[in-house]
Order: sequence, then structure tokens, then C-alpha cells
Amino acid sequence: MNDFAKLAFEEYSSPDTPVRHGGVDGKPFWNIHSTQFMFAPALFFPSIPWATNYTYTATDSQGKSYSFSSPDSCAPLYPIWSQLSTGFVELRVEAEHKNGEKYLAGARTFYKMEPFPGRDALPPRARSYKDAMLLGFKYLIEDPTTRSWLERGLPDAKYFHNAYPSKMISSIINAMIEYVRISPEVRDEAIGLARGAADYLLSITYGDDHALCGLPPTYSCDNLDIESVRAHASAGINRAGQVMMIYPADVGRAYFKLYEETGDKKYFDAAVKIADYYKKNVLENGSFSLMVSAKSGEPLSKNCCVSFGIAEFLKDAYDATGDGVYREMEEKYFAYLVEKRLSDYSWEGQFEDMPITTQYKNLTHFDANAMIEYITENLSDNAELMEEAVKLMRYVEDQFVTWGKFAPWSKCYREGQWHSPAAMEQYDWHVPIDGSAAAVINAFLSLYSKTKNELYLEKAKALGDSITRMQHPTVGVIPTHWMDKNCTELVAESPCNDNFWINSHIGTTLALLKLAKVCGEI
Repeated sequence: MNDFAKLAFEEYSSPDTPVRHGGVDGKPFWNIHSTQFMFAPALFFPSIPWATNYTYTATDSQGKSYSFSSPDSCAPLYPIWSQLSTGFVELRVEAEHKNGEKYLAGARTFYKMEPFPGRDALPPRARSYKDAMLLGFKYLIEDPTTRSWLERGLPDAKYFHNAYPSKMISSIINAMIEYVRISPEVRDEAIGLARGAADYLLSITYGDDHALCGLPPTYSCDNLDIESVRAHASAGINRAGQVMMIYPADVGRAYFKLYEETGDKKYFDAAVKIADYYKKNVLENGSFSLMVSAKSGEPLSKNCCVSFGIAEFLKDAYDATGDGVYREMEEKYFAYLVEKRLSDYSWEGQFEDMPITTQYKNLTHFDANAMIEYITENLSDNAELMEEAVKLMRYVEDQFVTWGKFAPWSKCYREGQWHSPAAMEQYDWHVPIDGSAAAVINAFLSLYSKTKNELYLEKAKALGDSITRMQHPTVGVIPTHWMDKNCTELVAESPCNDNFWINSHIGTTLALLKLAKVCGEI
């Protein structure tokens, strides 16, 4: 076992590194729907009034059983965690009566994930992070799906994910601006492409006489092959009368960047209009209604936004305008996220194509990663929040990172070759996704930048190495889902399929850029 593997193994089994132990100081058990664990978990079992003790017996994938006792019905499993083999684990908890008899208090089956083995035990990367990043950008600017914005100022009609214009176009704008900063020679084409995409989004933005004045649509089938959308991106049709309020902020941030790059004030004005909408529609708790009617602007659910993109946008709005109201809104929104998400760990998956769910039903890691980045970039002098960021990183790795074998009872599991190391997206789409690996890399790098803990960097590199192996070596495309042996080749042949989300490719390319910078390749 190499040094990094040893350090990781010790952390997974230590009583000092639980992943948000429920029941402590009134904290709820967030892992009631969790099916896999890497760190020693603490699980909820009812407390029996007459019990004097509880016996925990875990039988691992090799048929070996290990036990320990505790007066707590929800004790962490660290006394036996290091002894359990990876794979399926069946856990029984028995309540002991003072007369010596035992009664079943509860049972649970889960999958113990393989620990981080260190990069030395994994396949090498296929190319440097810098070369992979440049290849990813080159693919973007040459692909017909993207070039449609430059050549026609319209979406590629066959690329059905364009039914989510705010999500797709904001990522395109961000990508082109970053590409120009790395490769100035592409400026004319890249900025022309970004402007074409932004101008199209402005053309379908809700007008001055609309309840959602200034907001870009979350869903739109304009200029698209409707049958392709119906077959592959049906939310673009089914939710056409709705706006998910996490996405206008992403667009606003992209507009501010494009204004800085071009000096064209129409993008600045468009961003401020979006910020003004948030200003006028902020809730008392500091957040915003997650889903609103595109017709009336009225809320369509009780769920509130938990996206850190909104906090970043409000920060950008303050920096761009000097209006102190945006700073106050940012601080209040962050306080809401701390109060709600750090206290209950309900990292709700908020995706434009997924149903809105109840608490803990569909957890994800994206906003947890974003909180890690926000804390390290803005509040690293706050020791208490930095400790929360470290705990959040454990949650992310515990629930969504796979270093070796995948749990075969994933909701979306199917036979075939799944590629790892990888990161899963969410409980309701628990599959390896390139954008998930990218988001986890960003969080690891953020913590490494402040703590200088080499283990964070090593884990970020291991996921980055996977990305270089999954990337097509000549075309440069990175498949979204890493679930088939030849998924890379299939996407290279045809990007207009279910396994290519361009925003995910972009996020992954940008993560490679960060890795290249941290590793001194740029």
C-alpha cells in the first residue's frame, strides 16, 4: 500500500472523520436513502427504551462477520470498518435487555466502496492535463453543434439538448471566453461564436411586458427538430411553461464576462436586468422559488433554490454595479444555505430534466462542491467554515466517487463496462458522468489550495487521469456517461446522441485547465 493509499484508508476508518453523524446536536440523518459508503457511516436505528446496549454485527462480501457493542443505537461503524471487505455488507443491530436476551432493532444492507488506492495503483493518464484541455477546447470550436452559433446565429436543430438554452448557452459563452484567454489566436472565432449564442438567447428572452421581464427561458424548442427533442429531451417540451430559477443566474454571470471581454453594453444591461429580477423576487428567507410559471411568474413548488451559482452571480452584480443591495442579498442567501444545507445536509438535486423531490430522496454533490469552493475562495479565514468544507468533501467522496468497482445495485445499473475512477451524478441518475468528475476535481483543488494537503491533489489528479483516458485521442470529445466500453468512439462518431451534453464537456475541459495550472503545466 502506497503512502497516499495508507493515508486515505486511515481516514475512512477513523472515529475523527465521520460524514456528518446524524443525531448529534439535533442534526438529522441525511443518509436514509444512501446505498453506498466509503467512510465509516453512522446509520439511524430506533432507540429501544429498555435496551442497555446494542450489538452491531456486519457480514461482508466474503461471508465474514464482525461485531462490536455500544450504548448508542446509531453508533458509527468505525470499530469494525477497516476489517470489512469491500462489496455488499449486511448489518444487523440487536437491542440487549438487562436479562441478557437480544431483540432485532433493525437491519440494513449497503455497499462498501473501494478506498482510494493512490495513483500508482491506477492506469496512467493518456496525455498531460494541458494537452487534454486544449484538445477539449479545439473540439468545441470545430464541432458543427457549436459552430452553428458562429455561422448562423441559431442552435443546431438536431442537437436536442439545445431545448435547455440557458444551461447550454451560458456554458458556451464561458468556454469561449476561457479559450481566448488560453489561446489568443482564436479570439475572432471564439468571441464571434460566444456573441452569436448570446444574441440568440437575448432574442428569446422574456420582454418588458412579461411577468419574467429580462429572464432567459429555461426551456425552448424554437428552431429545433421537435421530434428529436420529444425523443431525447422531453423536459424541454413538458416544462415549456416553467422557469427554473437557478439558470438565469448562470446566464447573468456569462453576460457579465462577455461584457468584460467585448465592451458591448447590451450584455451588461441584460445581466443587470436578470439581477433586478432576483432583487424584486427574493423570498423572506433570502432564497428564491425554485420553479416559477413562465406565464404568471408565480411559484410552482415550495422548493427553494440551493444553487451557489446565484450567490456568485449576486457577487458579480455587486462588483459590476457597486449596488450594495446585491452584496446584502448575497450575504443573506449564503446565510440561508448555511442554515439549511449545512444543518440538514439536504443536498437536493436540482436539475432541469429531473422531477423535484422530497428531502434526502435525490441527493447530489454539485452544490456541496460549490459550497466548498465558495468557502475556500471567500471565507478561508473562518476556521469553522473551513472545517465544514472539509466535512463536505468527505460527504462528496463518500457518496459519489468511485475509485474501483461500482455498486451493482445502482438505480441505473446495467451490465457492461463502467469506467473508473469516476464520480456519480445524483441518486436518481447514479452513473459516472464526466461533469461530475470535473466538479469533484474543482472541490479537491480548492481545498488543496488552502490546506496544502497533498491527498486532495492526488485524488484530483486521479480523476483527471480518468478524463484523459476517456477523451477521444484525436477528436477531443469527452463522453458524458462512462458506461459502455466504446462510449468514447460512439460520441466521436455522432455528438447528437444521448451521451453528449456539451455543457458537461465544457465543465470537464475547464477542470482540466485548473489541474494544468495547479500542476505547473501552464
